Amino acid sequence: MIGEKIKFIRTEKGITGKELAEKAEVTPGYISQIERNLISPSLSVLMRIAEVLEIPLVSLFTEEEEEQVTVIRKDKRTKIQFADINMEYQFATPYSRNKNICTQMEMICLCLGPKSWGSTIVQYHEEAGECTLVLKGTLEYHIGDTVYTLNEGDSIYVPPKTYHQLYNPTDEDAEAVTVISPAYY
Repeated sequence: MIGEKIKFIRTEKGITGKELAEKAEVTPGYISQIERNLISPSLSVLMRIAEVLEIPLVSLFTEEEEEQVTVIRKDKRTKIQFADINMEYQFATPYSRNKNICTQMEMICLCLGPKSWGSTIVQYHEEAGECTLVLKGTLEYHIGDTVYTLNEGDSIYVPPKTYHQLYNPTDEDAEAVTVISPAYY
């Protein structure tokens, strides 16, 4: 249920019901009713709550997957746009806010527009390795003072604890699939 998810995420982030209510511009009683599944909030209220909790709105509607065989259709992928990343991630593996579920790896389909950086900040994964396969176009991985240029069909493995940035140097979109293990997002 949505209310239970909101309460779990709110408490996981150390936000009080009153703080959530103030930032989402509703009353504390309204938040309490939502969390106890006594009322169904409007989409605009859910959008404000998701923004305050810094989660994608879609995560409130997806069911947590038990670790099992899972088929994810192309049009049913969880799509996430982070504020500091200039591309949309489409998860080809189950996406879960609960880090005890589906934590073996993440497979992410991404598209990076022409002449653009993947992120405004340098990426770093403390414990996760990353492998990317370019499906279309050209991508550059900037790692330290070295630039690795990848064309269609090329792949790169970036070990944990490696600072890196992604750049598309061409006038065409670049498409790639990235696997991160263990799951990071």
